Amino acid sequence: MTISAVELHLLAESMGVQLQRHTGGHPGWYDHHRRIISTRRGQSIGQYKSVLAHELGHAAHRDTPTGNGHYDQRQERRADEYAAQLLINPHDFETAAIWHHGHLPAIADELEVTQHILKTWQSMAANRVA
Repeated sequence: MTISAVELHLLAESMGVQLQRHTGGHPGWYDHHRRIISTRRGQSIGQYKSVLAHELGHAAHRDTPTGNGHYDQRQERRADEYAAQLLINPHDFETAAIWHHGHLPAIADELEVTQHILKTWQSMAANRVA
């Protein structure tokens, strides 16, 4: 069973993070000092859930931009991995992969995630097996 947007909102509330929306610009951002996540209006449900889960990853790890590309990229990767673990479970992935004959865009749509988050999850799964 995939996690719903309502469940993501409840998780944010339990973390003490306020949610807001913005128009234009980045799909989402997190301000650790104010404990605010903002997501861009007009995204599909898969984009919205993926962006919100990614930003919740930043909140969970208390990330703030460092200005150092290496460390900022590590924070981004960690937030992607947090989102992938939160949004995708192996059973749902396997069912969707069989139903859609391994077609990545269709699997992502079925799971209501972006292809980027799905690829992150697949990479993590491959590393667990290796």
